[in-house]
Amino acid sequence: MNQILFIQEKNRISPKDTKKIVLFFAVSIIVFGLIMIIQGALGVHSVNEMKTSAIKNAGKTQIELVQTDDGNVQITVNSQVAISEVMYYWNSEASQTLPQENRGRMNIQEMVTIPAGENVLTVKTIDVNGGEAIKTQTFTLNVDKPVINLMVGGTTLNIIVESKVDLSYVTYKWNSEQEQKIDMLTFQDKAKFEKEIEIPKGQNKLLITAVDIYGNKSEKSQEVKGVPVTIKPVIQGNYIFFEATADESIKQVEFQFNGQNYIIGSDVIKGQKRVTYRIELQQGWNYLKITVTTSSGVKSNPQVWKYEYKPQ
Repeated sequence: MNQILFIQEKNRISPKDTKKIVLFFAVSIIVFGLIMIIQGALGVHSVNEMKTSAIKNAGKTQIELVQTDDGNVQITVNSQVAISEVMYYWNSEASQTLPQENRGRMNIQEMVTIPAGENVLTVKTIDVNGGEAIKTQTFTLNVDKPVINLMVGGTTLNIIVESKVDLSYVTYKWNSEQEQKIDMLTFQDKAKFEKEIEIPKGQNKLLITAVDIYGNKSEKSQEVKGVPVTIKPVIQGNYIFFEATADESIKQVEFQFNGQNYIIGSDVIKGQKRVTYRIELQQGWNYLKITVTTSSGVKSNPQVWKYEYKPQ
C-alpha cells in the first residue's frame, strides 16, 4: 500500500510547474492578440489606401454623349491626363476607334452616326497611364425608309429613289447579273436619285436596293419585258424613208413631221414586225419624230431626226 501511495505522489504537478504553464498560455494569448491588432491595422490602412487611390482617380476622365438634330451623337471627352485611345460600339457590334489624331489630347470631340431605331452606344477611353473610363447610353432615331419608284417607258426604265435624309448608295441588278452600285457621295442632291436604264431583251427581273446614311434599307423587285424596237431613217432624193422593226408584232407607229402628227394604225400594219413608210421632204429644215408601240403595249422612246433639204 505504501508503495502505491508513493507512486501517486510522483505523478502530481507541483505548484511551481502550474505557474509556468499559466504564464506560457498568458504570453501566447498576448502575442496572438498583438498579431491580430497589427493585421487589423494593416488591413484598415490598405482599405484606406485603396479608397484614397479611387478618390484620386475619380473624375480624371469625363465622357459626355449628346444626340444632335441631324441624327448624330457628339462624343465629348475631357480628361486631366492625355488620352491614348477612344473606342465606341453600337449594341453588340465590333468596336471602332476614333481617329488617331485624337491620341495624346486631353479634350476630344467627335461625331458618330446613329443607326435607325433604338440602339445602345458604349464609349471607352484609355489614358496614357492605363486608366479607363466607360459610358453607355441609349439613343433612338426614327427615320422613314427610302421610297423607290420604277417607270417603264418603251425600251428603257426610269429608276427614281427619294429619301427624307441623304442616301448612301443605290444598287440595281438585272436577273442574275452582277449588281451595279451608285455611290451618292458624288451627287449634289443626295436625297434623290434618278437614272434611266435600257431594258434587256425578253422577260427580266429587276431588283433595286436603296440605303440611306442611317442604314435604312428599301428594296423593290419588278418583272419587266424588254422588246427592242429599231427605227432607221434613210434619205433618198427628195424623200425620207423610215423602217421600224420589233421582236413582236407592231401595233401602231406615230410620227410627227414638221409639226404635223400622223398615225399608222393596226388596220394598215396587220400584225407585222416590220413597217416602212415614205415621206416627201420640204425645202429647208425637216424635223421627224417617231414612236412605235408593240402588240404587248411596249412603247419605244421617241426618236428625233432633223435634215436640211436643198433641191438641186
